[in-house]
Amino acid sequence: MVLVSKFENQGYNNHPTTDLYHKDENITVTPAGGVIISPNYPKAYPRNLCLSWKLQSPPGSLIYLEFDEQFNLEEPVNGKCSYDFVEVEETSQTSTIKWGRWCGQKAPSTLTSKSNTLRITFKSDDYFVAKPGFKIYYSLLGDANINWVAVTELMSDMGENGMPATEVPQTLEDLDRTIAAFDTIEQLLKSLSPDTWRQDLDSIYTQTYIHYRSKSYHLASRQNKGRSNKSFVLQNT
Repeated sequence: MVLVSKFENQGYNNHPTTDLYHKDENITVTPAGGVIISPNYPKAYPRNLCLSWKLQSPPGSLIYLEFDEQFNLEEPVNGKCSYDFVEVEETSQTSTIKWGRWCGQKAPSTLTSKSNTLRITFKSDDYFVAKPGFKIYYSLLGDANINWVAVTELMSDMGENGMPATEVPQTLEDLDRTIAAFDTIEQLLKSLSPDTWRQDLDSIYTQTYIHYRSKSYHLASRQNKGRSNKSFVLQNT
């Protein structure tokens, strides 16, 4: 999944302006994962942007972020990212965690949320821009005791009232909405299979750690590896 705002179609360009473009996106994080990129990546991003992406995963799971090494935003001033930056924060009912605000040419380290919600904010001012901007891979990190693969397979096999859904299989979006409606796995299984939910609950508490990486992450990794091998051959010929 790649989110790119169509700034060119909206008449947006890189000329200085005092108007700040705002846009918010809501993303449901699934086992498939996805990617968030700065507009026009890997070219220079536009000026005067304030973009926000709210990531939410199923209850009981966490969100894992990894920044691509090709990272460059306007350089900091006096050690602070005051102009162009990307920021990650996590807000709950009791506290706010600011994971960091980054700019310059060094890609941030990976991070794992402490809850199932993260917010990513990107801001650029009306002066200097840089390229390529940023690319962030997000993926689902399962609960330490919950086999989310088993939960997804169970939900795919069951329809309403615990009946097999053979005629109209659920999509990932349907599964996301179904999971989000429940606070706990126990409630979810009771709804899906009232007669066997205890056995189902026991069967999914088997794995101790699950980490899903998106398909786009693996594709990008293979491409980067291919470029590195080609560069090595050229340097040694």
